[in-house]
Amino acid sequence: MNFRSAVSCVAGATLLSTLAGAGQADATRPSSLVLRPSAVVAGGTVTADIYCLRPSGAGELATTLVADGLAAPIPLRVVGDGGTGGIGVALRGDGPAGTAPGRYTASYDCWGWIVRADFTVTN
Repeated sequence: MNFRSAVSCVAGATLLSTLAGAGQADATRPSSLVLRPSAVVAGGTVTADIYCLRPSGAGELATTLVADGLAAPIPLRVVGDGGTGGIGVALRGDGPAGTAPGRYTASYDCWGWIVRADFTVTN
């Protein structure tokens, strides 16, 4: 085997091990929206945790979470990559629940992938 062939084999093996290793495992984390607590007293604080898997060439994400059942849009800030080594974006924000009791669904657009979470506002 000549030197050029050996280098090609090593480079190919490195690429495959990278794809099969941490990068590939991290890519299996789905985009998600989690609201805490899932049941909140009217006017209480709701925390939104969002993870979006970043597609190639992705633009900006929305900076607020808007939903019926919230008193106002929840401002979101980037808090990292969700432990994915840069292939995703983690967002977090806090805001007040509305005053009308009921069950609500919040949704967020992760570059075309819509994530949803239910929450309940109680008296």
